[in-house]
Amino acid sequence: MIHTSINALIGLKLTSFIKDKNLLSTAIIIGLILPDLDFILDFILSLFLNYDFLYNPYISNSIFHSLFMIPFLSLLILIYLEYTNQNNSNAVIGLSLGMLAHVIIDIISFNTIGIFYPLFDLKSSFGLTNYFNIQFSSKIIKIFYTFDFFFYRLYTLSIINLIITNKIDNFKIIKKLTIFMKIQLYIFLLFLLLIYFDVSNNTFSSLFGLFYTLCFLMTFYMTYKSRTIIN
Repeated sequence: MIHTSINALIGLKLTSFIKDKNLLSTAIIIGLILPDLDFILDFILSLFLNYDFLYNPYISNSIFHSLFMIPFLSLLILIYLEYTNQNNSNAVIGLSLGMLAHVIIDIISFNTIGIFYPLFDLKSSFGLTNYFNIQFSSKIIKIFYTFDFFFYRLYTLSIINLIITNKIDNFKIIKKLTIFMKIQLYIFLLFLLLIYFDVSNNTFSSLFGLFYTLCFLMTFYMTYKSRTIIN
């Protein structure tokens, strides 16, 4: 199941103990969020191939969840830093730690991960559910997905509080984030109604993919815009 917002909250809490490390904290949070790009890619692909990306995923938990993606992205960042004459390895360290932590959290939360993709195909993905034979009903899965929006709202609130606590005079971004918090609440309530009225899995998945993409991109935006106070 997707829990991007919980990963972001964990990252924000952990990085509060990191001081005077330029970009390290922000990079850790982004690393904790980044692997779930797989779900957005899967959602976009499902629009063209007409499949349910939540219940019958094609590439979810594979490309950006692979352990091979960590050194690949790290190399790209190092090349960029060298090209722009920037000497800051914290971005690479933070991103790597965050992505690795994301994979570990996914595994212990019973997600099935293609940790060695594309060396092995998705049928060979690793997951603790294979050993414990745990199955979740469709309604329970929908509830898990729905609460991701609730925790997105908590992350937004945490960023707002961080800005206020640090006495940063940034009224415009606080106003934007406050509006977005309201939108997140409406989205959360909407999905509770969808569960209550027992809408089809296809309808639920399509709407989830749309609103999840919005929240995911907004989380990236607010994390980047708040990088100076996060660090």
